[in-house]
Amino acid sequence: MAESIDAVLIKAAELTAAGRPEVAIDILRPVLATHPDNTEAWCRLAAALLDAGEPRHCLDAAKRAITLGERSWAHRLASLALTELGRHDEAAVSAREAARRDPSDWRNHVTLAEALGPVSPREALEAARRAVITAPDEARVHEVLGMAAVRVRDFPVAKRAFADSLQLDPGNEVVREELSRLAGVRAEPSARPRDSKFGRAHRIALWLVLRRCSAWLAIGSFVLMIAGMPTPSPLLVWFALALVLTVAGIAVMGVLALPHGRYPRPAMLLRREPQFAFGVVLLGLGTLLLAIWTLALAFGARGMQLLTPALVCAIGSAIVGWYGLWRMRAFTR
Repeated sequence: MAESIDAVLIKAAELTAAGRPEVAIDILRPVLATHPDNTEAWCRLAAALLDAGEPRHCLDAAKRAITLGERSWAHRLASLALTELGRHDEAAVSAREAARRDPSDWRNHVTLAEALGPVSPREALEAARRAVITAPDEARVHEVLGMAAVRVRDFPVAKRAFADSLQLDPGNEVVREELSRLAGVRAEPSARPRDSKFGRAHRIALWLVLRRCSAWLAIGSFVLMIAGMPTPSPLLVWFALALVLTVAGIAVMGVLALPHGRYPRPAMLLRREPQFAFGVVLLGLGTLLLAIWTLALAFGARGMQLLTPALVCAIGSAIVGWYGLWRMRAFTR
């Protein structure tokens, strides 16, 4: 039966590539009716729906694949669907997740560059550069780099990128027209692209960081409580220390991943996202309590009292993080 499923998936891919996505949809739906947990089938359906001009249904199929644990393809398809729906900030978030999960796939970087184009042209250019580094022999990555360079009016880079794309794919008339259009355009040495504002995509990124840190802290504190009963072993110091460093590392890396110069000021966060600030306070308090407990254990204390409030703070912060993400996503549907 597995071979017949594979055959259907291959056939669906061929039909979609041949410009017959409706037929691909028709043959995929019976497969999903009998195998609803097949992530590749959901992704094939999402791709066919996107080509058939149904981005909303494509997004639903991609979300189903995401919930089933698909690695990065579903996030990329969700980003493409969100772009078609005009939800560019959310498209950028999905594309970032795809690139984070599988940075070796050049298609993820291309999707990120296209998603960032309308909201952050400079970031889009950097994503396109990463795509070229990942797959320099793919014509598509050079084409996307050229388009991104045009957005920021970096015409020399655009001309080189389009020329490289045309060398790899001489039959691409779109690239040929872009190169011809830029033939008489001079560079603007004093032009400097403006950074995008700290917007919704960046706030969602911060909420994701808060949720991840809180989840790590909550799970780790719970494990420490179980492992430390009835009397904690000194060896737990190393596990607790690793947990504190992991939470701190996730927080630092998440903030540094934001565009340069777009780190939010605490006063601005407190004013615009008070719930996020509350979640950060809970997370910081829980981490501090865990650190104090770790030091006490290292110096010979054998109590477990501080772990309970640390776990409560972590769970509270995780709840705030989950609610914040749900609220932002629900209000855009």
